[in-house]
Amino acid sequence: MRKRYFFLLVFLFSLSHFYAQENSGIGDAPVLDSESSARIDTSIFFTLGSKIMLNTDDSLKSAPSPVMYSLGIGGDFILKNNIFLQTHGSFFTNYYLWDGERAQPAEVENRTATALSLMLDIDGGYRFKIGKTKKHLVSVGGGIGFLARYAFLSGDVDSSEVNRVTGSTAGDDVSDINSNFYAHLNFFYPEVLLSYSFILSENWKIGAEFRTYIPLGSILNGTGADGMIFSLAAKLSYR
Repeated sequence: MRKRYFFLLVFLFSLSHFYAQENSGIGDAPVLDSESSARIDTSIFFTLGSKIMLNTDDSLKSAPSPVMYSLGIGGDFILKNNIFLQTHGSFFTNYYLWDGERAQPAEVENRTATALSLMLDIDGGYRFKIGKTKKHLVSVGGGIGFLARYAFLSGDVDSSEVNRVTGSTAGDDVSDINSNFYAHLNFFYPEVLLSYSFILSENWKIGAEFRTYIPLGSILNGTGADGMIFSLAAKLSYR
């Protein structure tokens, strides 16, 4: 079921991106001014950067807040009055262990599982130009992120290896880790977004984006900001 959920999110993201490409007018510049027509313009963008997942638990039981490197692709839907909608998916990996109650980030020497991760963002907000040249574009917004993860045994870890803390086997721990990923809204992240781009030409823009993901599951379960994610990435946009 969790595999299906993971690949369903990938399919939905790919479908939305295909729609964005199909509806982009060749040779048209993005509509950025409030007096523009009511049609929807689209653009595709790529991101490359890093994510920090905040770990507030005891560092003796789990890894310090891990840094994860991510690669992403997305699409902007630009409406009139400088309003935008956006879909974005970023891919990354991380190591995890099972502490008997929760999936915890792990250092490489203490890992049980390696997780493939997809953060799917659905956002909206406002964008505007600044500066005399009108080549500086700022976007401010927010939305929701869905963190799809699937864990499998890390290399050199045997499924029969015993967890020294819980007494369970590594194979059982991987199953519990995957279950915990989707329990208690651990996959649901409200987010805020700040993006800057410099307009290179009619079709190309380059810049950076910053996102903060708020772990709703952790907040509801009383663990506060544990699992909060901060993302900083370079961004290259076409059209």
